[in-house]
Amino acid sequence: MLREASMAHESDWGEKTMSMLREKQYEACERRLSSFPSVNLFSPDANDIFAQDILEASFFANEPGNDGLATIATLRDKVLAMLPTEVLYLSRGESDLLERLLVSNGQITSGNWDVIDAAEALMRRLWCSFTDQDEKWTLTIAQPLIDPLIKALHNPQIQEIKSRLFRYNATMHGLLYIAGFLPAEQPVSFFIQDVIDRQDTLAVNIANRYIKASFEYTDDENGGLVIMHPGLADPDKLITMIGLSGDLTLSLSEETLAGGMNGILPEEEPLQRQMAAALEGLVRPECDADETAEDLRLLAKQGVSLTQMEAVLAATISVLPTPAMKDAVRQMYDRTPHWIGMAANLQH
Repeated sequence: MLREASMAHESDWGEKTMSMLREKQYEACERRLSSFPSVNLFSPDANDIFAQDILEASFFANEPGNDGLATIATLRDKVLAMLPTEVLYLSRGESDLLERLLVSNGQITSGNWDVIDAAEALMRRLWCSFTDQDEKWTLTIAQPLIDPLIKALHNPQIQEIKSRLFRYNATMHGLLYIAGFLPAEQPVSFFIQDVIDRQDTLAVNIANRYIKASFEYTDDENGGLVIMHPGLADPDKLITMIGLSGDLTLSLSEETLAGGMNGILPEEEPLQRQMAAALEGLVRPECDADETAEDLRLLAKQGVSLTQMEAVLAATISVLPTPAMKDAVRQMYDRTPHWIGMAANLQH
């Protein structure tokens, strides 16, 4: 999902925890969905007046070969030509939504806003239309695509492809937890080599679409795609510090990579437990002890000062900070491994 806005100028780290970043991400996603063209590409009402707006709202807009004015007919042809291969390489969230859509004859209504990032990805593939009213949203798949999708999903290789996607996804999430961000060139290359196993423009486009649907991403100053951990509050600063002139090389033990895949390193686990135990039963009603402990751990990974971490802690609890809390947050501050490049520049 696109990281729409930078938090670089926000001074309050309570607004830059992973919990808050996630909330802001979903709000931005909802705004984008609401601004999509109202006419679906495969609707009988679609005509060339809408074609350019539909193109610009789609994944096609940033892919080669889509210069010049679009027409409804050419866009439909592109979608149908790509669909049999593309549907095999969806993100987990998209796959779940697509399955629900096909079982429900092409339409679902839900109040679960935590999955609208997957809905947006299906929209950008030009497969669906989206509407929202009050506290619920509705996703509708274009009827002309239902039979081609069902046929494509009967590909005998789909289970092996899903296994490769699972391994790839776990590895990328592990690397992001360890590094904070990754320039997309290497993840795209790994996807082409290890997952899709073909060398052509279609493979590159499918890889980029999968990455945009599966991870938070932004552009660097040269327009290159960068994927990031959802808890990284200021990707621009980290990217600038490290630079993207060459490959980002990581020397990892098997234990460290496994910890990254689990979303917590072995040495961080006792710090997380200590912090969560100190918070249990003492956080504000709208907060959760485990989630607050995770937020604090991810702030520590970014080199946030102890004073700032204590301020975030104080804002989440319903009592004065206890000695156990103070000790736990100091231990987390002192012993949590930082993301690459953070220690020298952000630690106070």
